[in-house]
Amino acid sequence: MKGFTHIDARTVAETVELLNEQPGAARVLAGGTDLLGALKNEIYATAPEAIINVKPIRGLDFIKKDAEGLRIGALTRLSQIVDSPVVRKEWPVLAEAAQSIGSPQIRNMATIGGNLCQDVRCWFYRASPFIGERYECMRKGGTRCYALTTENQYHSVFGAAQSGTPGCALQCPGKIDIPAYFSKIREGDVASAARILLDANPMPAVTGRVCPHFCEQGCVRNEFDEPISVRAIERYIGDYILDHADELVRPVKQSTGKRIAVVGSGPAGLAAAYYCMSLGHTVTVFDKLEHAGGMLSYGIPEYILPREIVQRTVDALKKAGVEFRLGVEVGLDVSVEKLRSSFDALFLGTGAWEDRAIGMEGEGLAQSALSFLMDVKRGAPTMPGKKVLVIGGGNVAVDAAITARRLGVEDVTMVCLECTEEMPALPWEIAQAIEEGIKLMPSWGPTRVLQSNGKITGLELARCTSVFDDNHCFAPTFDHDETIRIEGDSVIMAVGQARDLSRFNQAIPLDVKSGLIVVDGTSQATSIPGVYAGGDSTLPQGTVIEALAAGRRAALAMDAYLGGTGKLSDIGNRGKENGFLRFSTDCAERKKRATSSVLPVPERSLEKEDLKGLHVGQVEDEAQRCFNCGCVAVHPSDIATVLMVLNGKIKVVGPKGSRTIPIEEFVAPLGVALGADEIVTEVQVPHPVKGSKQTFLKFRLRNALDFAMVSVAANVTRANRTCRDARIVLGSVAPSPMRAIGAEQAIIGKVIDTSVAEEAARAAAAGSVALARNGYKVELVRALVKRALLAHADNGT
Repeated sequence: MKGFTHIDARTVAETVELLNEQPGAARVLAGGTDLLGALKNEIYATAPEAIINVKPIRGLDFIKKDAEGLRIGALTRLSQIVDSPVVRKEWPVLAEAAQSIGSPQIRNMATIGGNLCQDVRCWFYRASPFIGERYECMRKGGTRCYALTTENQYHSVFGAAQSGTPGCALQCPGKIDIPAYFSKIREGDVASAARILLDANPMPAVTGRVCPHFCEQGCVRNEFDEPISVRAIERYIGDYILDHADELVRPVKQSTGKRIAVVGSGPAGLAAAYYCMSLGHTVTVFDKLEHAGGMLSYGIPEYILPREIVQRTVDALKKAGVEFRLGVEVGLDVSVEKLRSSFDALFLGTGAWEDRAIGMEGEGLAQSALSFLMDVKRGAPTMPGKKVLVIGGGNVAVDAAITARRLGVEDVTMVCLECTEEMPALPWEIAQAIEEGIKLMPSWGPTRVLQSNGKITGLELARCTSVFDDNHCFAPTFDHDETIRIEGDSVIMAVGQARDLSRFNQAIPLDVKSGLIVVDGTSQATSIPGVYAGGDSTLPQGTVIEALAAGRRAALAMDAYLGGTGKLSDIGNRGKENGFLRFSTDCAERKKRATSSVLPVPERSLEKEDLKGLHVGQVEDEAQRCFNCGCVAVHPSDIATVLMVLNGKIKVVGPKGSRTIPIEEFVAPLGVALGADEIVTEVQVPHPVKGSKQTFLKFRLRNALDFAMVSVAANVTRANRTCRDARIVLGSVAPSPMRAIGAEQAIIGKVIDTSVAEEAARAAAAGSVALARNGYKVELVRALVKRALLAHADNGT
């Protein structure tokens, strides 16, 4: 156990003051039966610096009955509650629950406040290096709930608690709530899935085709079987959005009256336009090219991203009210000063369109990859040669090489500085290049273009010994004693693009560093108030999803700058029911992921897509594999279960005074709703309603075991033999005690008998999601609810 300062507090005020002075660094010791063991095993990522023992505080160990009902001090021992005649007479379930907890020794130490605030008993959460292995589960800030797919016999059968950010969303630059829209797919509500996706990504039909899907790298199924095919599902939903754009991409009803100019119609600009429009602003997009879309329209081959997809995205924005002024070059056809005076805010998403030079001898004879790809995309390609040499190892280089190959070039070679493992292109892009007959020459650097009579004859290369320095800055080194010459009649340069900001720099004094506009990382704000920027004009190299995320951030920041909330409506609920995350029972089965079919090499061309999308059945099946990552540990407090059935409340005290919290709100799925500088001082329970009867049942493996497998508390009010009102609460089956609303509705207005009790038992178990090893809990729920209600069955009186 790590050392800590032990403080005996004498008053509630002193305790609150000590907690306030050490926010998050101090913990309260109320009984010690749970906290000290956890500290000894060092299960917490950060050990507390101080332990404040509140047991010396006088006046918090009382049981009082008054006009309002029952009041119990937070430091009242469980044994006192068991022995209290008042509690046993009018609130018997409270005494029964207290008596069911642990051994007499534990009940003589444990307090009611400590029982309510105890931590979960999940083995993976409790595991420490001293007793085996430490697991960085979701409750500890990790991305995985280990119990979901392994030892889960004691865990929830009604879903999970949302804990932190799931691994997929954490890895996504756009922070897309992937589990939320997957939940809607599982529910058969594709329209809602589309709305959730649009909330973070305005063009999933595009990213579903070009995104490197970092999300799949973060998917926790990587440790189980195979990651979910997120990109393929995103494409399906994206295509659905384009097919239903009239319903899903719509202007807001009320305009703010503010006008925003967007310069550049690439992904960053289109995202900024979409979200500014969604927030009620009037948006005008300026672009010097004939078609909107930027690199999406001009730089990405048709076999990867058909221009039709980009055009349909743009058309949807136009129909929603975004104005596009194409063929207009800002700084030439319209001045920056004019835009600033005519609009309330300005977004710069001008991209990177200038060719980058590497200073190689004969470089002027080479063709840039971008101009080559743009010519092909325009439908005006020229045969580059018979032996094409592509310089570069990124995705643009692969696109250029494959495009040349499909134009009919028989011999295409890619030359790059990096070794194969370090090539910037994605692994499947490299594999596709090799599959289509392209030769790779990694770890070579071009030193000059060989020529004869002004015509290219090849390249001279030197061995590249390293690409980056110790700080991972680009600083290639070469062994000039190892050189070779390779033949070729055409050289395509794919070494990145530069930015031309000259027209903006002349008009407004933007901060620029290394050729990039300097922006704030959270708002995309430039050094000029009201001017924002994103995309390739601000990043040395980026992806489409990163550009989209920048455009969204800028839109929210511009909205706040113009007096708005800077927020979009929260429409993602992660597929919750009863406040808990839902998932399919099939998710715990090991299955192969769904894959998109790809055209055979002989059938591939420049005009049609290589990949086919998933069909609806595949999408639905794949969404079932999602863990909807959350914590499936259950709340261990039996006292909380009975307090919920008694409609109890918890009084807490903090720096701002006292407040009273309904027990349903206090026992939140991820722990109690108690501030770091607050303590529980009192439990309050109203008087029983006339004609009501209470029942508490608890199943555990052995009497000495503290926690329940399943518990049921019922409070039924009858009048004239008919159930008039009921509260039924299930314990140890969900992340927090839960009302069995369906069971309550099944008995209200009826005379309780065996058939009614059985109907209520079935209703109580409805919606359960049993894991691999805890299906028995569902049967226990039915059995205990039936038994509890039969205790209230009509006996003719």
